[in-house]
Amino acid sequence: SYAEDGKQWYQRRVRGQRQGSVQESTTTEVSLPQVPVVALPVFLSCSMGSCGSVFSPIPVTLSIVNISSYVQEVDMIAEQGDSFMLAGHKHLRCKILPNDKEHLQFHLIPLKHGLLTVPLPSVKLLRHPDIESAVITNKLIRSVFIKPRKFVSSG
Repeated sequence: SYAEDGKQWYQRRVRGQRQGSVQESTTTEVSLPQVPVVALPVFLSCSMGSCGSVFSPIPVTLSIVNISSYVQEVDMIAEQGDSFMLAGHKHLRCKILPNDKEHLQFHLIPLKHGLLTVPLPSVKLLRHPDIESAVITNKLIRSVFIKPRKFVSSG
């Protein structure tokens, strides 16, 4: 292994020879980058519809599961963003036992129509302050399609 531009690289040698060939084998050196793997103690999932209409509440359930063998202290805050209004519980602070789950339920009320970006929650693990919220929330739903509101003329 060697370091280049502050990144760790690994050298691998591959030796090959064609079947039935009388020539010597060929050796190729390949440089592979190091990939950091973060073992998360929790798993976060989101349950919500893929579409809705303007000013109609969309029920959202954020579920966080403790997949470690230790009690995890979690601080989760639902954000509303520019395109949504939030109704319901916005904050969950709890201790989750191993192999247990907690839920944060609320409603997002779309204020605009089109393909809107869903606001991501802020999640902090109090026993692991080095784990960023973006790492925990990277598998959540990113967008939802919102239909315009239908107006009925009274004429």
